[in-house]
Amino acid sequence: MTGTLGLFSLVDLFQLLASAQRSGRLGVDHPAGLARVYFDKGNVVHAEFGELKGEDAVYALFADERGSFEFRLGIPAPEATITGGTENLVLEAIRRLDEARREGGPTVARDAVPVLDTTFERAEELTLNDDERKVLAHVNGLRNVTRIALDAGLDPDETLSVVERLTKLGVLKMRSRRPRTARLVARLSETTLSPGYAGLDPGILTTWQRATGAQADRVACRRSDGKVLVFRAEAVEGAGPYILFSRDTLFRANLAANEALLVRPVQKRD
Repeated sequence: MTGTLGLFSLVDLFQLLASAQRSGRLGVDHPAGLARVYFDKGNVVHAEFGELKGEDAVYALFADERGSFEFRLGIPAPEATITGGTENLVLEAIRRLDEARREGGPTVARDAVPVLDTTFERAEELTLNDDERKVLAHVNGLRNVTRIALDAGLDPDETLSVVERLTKLGVLKMRSRRPRTARLVARLSETTLSPGYAGLDPGILTTWQRATGAQADRVACRRSDGKVLVFRAEAVEGAGPYILFSRDTLFRANLAANEALLVRPVQKRD
């Protein structure tokens, strides 16, 4: 097996060799020198990179993924310098990368919704720290990263880092982001809208559908006094920044024309 780092990530490469329980030597022709990582039935048992050996050699390689690689079956390790399992080694390497890159900003958005990746079969073998266990305990496919941080009593920035680590490792994956709330102004519709319906620009409905994976057939409208009204949604070309109602709907809902509303789709789980 050969390839180039960049087209393949070390995370994917290590996990592939671990899941296939391969034994042999992974050689990386890195610009800084030759790196060798030895696997025994999928477990990393020894690594060399320049003057580094063991886990430090792996961490240095993860910190600078460059060069071509080749995996050769059946080459035994000259010594054993690594214990603890491949998944834990990869997780620790990702942790260290996160700490080094924290100043560069997160790659997972705060409104992203993490879910457990059911295809990851080795989660029970991971050695997780307290924050990682807290985050996983609050992942249910409904809470976004910010909500998880609040519910778990964790710092939001640290929660982002934890979610990023577990996502890179394959324990978590991201659902589409929660739909953003739109600030729209109520107006009397010039087209025919049935009572109880709200007319919205098709572009807004399409954006919400991409975010939730489902058609937005109802919307919740929050007034300035905090009261929330729910209407059926209908696409109206050219509605733009307005939410349109029939005269009957405006009257029944006691809405005034030009009243500003915070509008979001109503999801089944809300």
